[in-house]
Amino acid sequence: MSQFPDNSGLKSATHKVLVIANSGRMLASLVRSAGYAPLVIDLFADQDTETIAEQVWQVEDLSFAAVRPVIERLLLSDKVQWVIYGSGLENHPETLEYLAGRYNVLGNDYFIIKQMHAKKAFFKQLDILGISYPEVQFDSPGENSGWLIKPVNHLGGLGIRCCDRQAKEHEYYQRYFEGEVGSVLFCADGEQFDLIGFHRQWTVAEDDFTFAGIIKAACLPVEHKKTIRNWLRKLVSFYHLKGLASLDYIYHDEGCCFLEINPRPPASMALYPELDLISAHISGRLTATADNSMRALQIVYATQSCQIQAGVEWPEWSFDRPKANSKIQAGEPLCSIVAQEKTAEHTLAQLMARQIYIENIFFK
Repeated sequence: MSQFPDNSGLKSATHKVLVIANSGRMLASLVRSAGYAPLVIDLFADQDTETIAEQVWQVEDLSFAAVRPVIERLLLSDKVQWVIYGSGLENHPETLEYLAGRYNVLGNDYFIIKQMHAKKAFFKQLDILGISYPEVQFDSPGENSGWLIKPVNHLGGLGIRCCDRQAKEHEYYQRYFEGEVGSVLFCADGEQFDLIGFHRQWTVAEDDFTFAGIIKAACLPVEHKKTIRNWLRKLVSFYHLKGLASLDYIYHDEGCCFLEINPRPPASMALYPELDLISAHISGRLTATADNSMRALQIVYATQSCQIQAGVEWPEWSFDRPKANSKIQAGEPLCSIVAQEKTAEHTLAQLMARQIYIENIFFK
């Protein structure tokens, strides 16, 4: 069985595409597979990314101050056809605005990002559009039980916590909703959208809301799918969303609630290696249909501090592999792993076995 994503058979390309994200490996792989030459700015510069990309620049964060020196050097040395941004840059709209003034940036612009970060106005718009979501408060709800504190600009669940104090500036309260968390991957052209697939996702622990993994959803109720499609129709039309993006939701048998929009290419892209998702991101439309393969992705987090030794034999189903001598702190991402089987049950069992295999290499 072939693994995914496939980083073999690297192509030469004349058109250069700049990828900027917290971790740029996944997008760089898609860019390379589409026949373009990826240049990458990210936080890790892991060995996979260095293999795939023409050049990689490691930065401390994606702030304007950190990214600007790299871009100024790039403007003098490389002609970039497009910029594709991934997870992390949505928390730095000033960087996105700066890039848009110098390059053709694919996807949603900084104005849309700012609109979605303006939470009071955003939730009011959801009310107008008739999109249901767990109750939110911007002042103390008066009791902690049953409430979460969420950062306005949280990323991948980071910073979300059970309510145990007063919310700080740039945080708000949201009522806890019991259910399964899912997401839907889609692409849009500003007016219309194509739905690519539904997924179930999970977090590190019940009280740690950090994103841990995702699998194709096999049994989402039909009525919930209809509801989510209706939400997408309204949101794409109102915000004129473009390119690849995802919508997160939470559901149980009796209802479904909107959680958030991720207005940039999400992790669920890795579940569709058979599709030309770069073309979908450029055009906003999908030209093929996803197959029925059951796939899953998981991030393995370090259970204790470690240093990556030279000569580690990483399995072919692992990605985002740190370079030799990298120091990984407890709780930080160690690598990503993938699994593919005939059923969701077997896929998740394979994923668990592979996580244990990785942990035994570093933490036995």
